[in-house]
This record gives sequence, structure tokens and C-alpha cells, in this order.
Amino acid sequence: MKWLSKLKNAYDKIDGAVAPIIGLPSYEKYLEHFRTHHPDQTPLSRAEFFKEAQDRKGKQVRCC
Repeated sequence: MKWLSKLKNAYDKIDGAVAPIIGLPSYEKYLEHFRTHHPDQTPLSRAEFFKEAQDRKGKQVRCC
């Protein structure tokens, strides 16, 4: 099971490096902000957060 932990760690590092390159915000930074500024509310799940980020990004695409 040690290899599984190493695999997850590697995935987290790759995910952290690739997400900004493709324009996705950091979920961890979102959670930090949310805890500080909205402590009485429930944050989005990771899946909801990235879906919203992708939807926002998709609306900014211009054809011409």
C-alpha cells in the first residue's frame, strides 16, 4: 500500500503543476479563501469547483 501513497503524492504534484498551465484555479486556495471569508457556509466539492471553473472558462472562448 506504500506504492499507492506514492502514486497519490505524484498525482497531486502533477495536478498542482498542470492545473495553472491550463487555466484552472487551485481548489486548496479556494478552500483557504472560503474558510476565511465564508466560515458559516459550505464550500463546493472539488468536482463542483472544477465544473464551475471549466464552465466559466468555456464561456470566455471566442471564435472570431
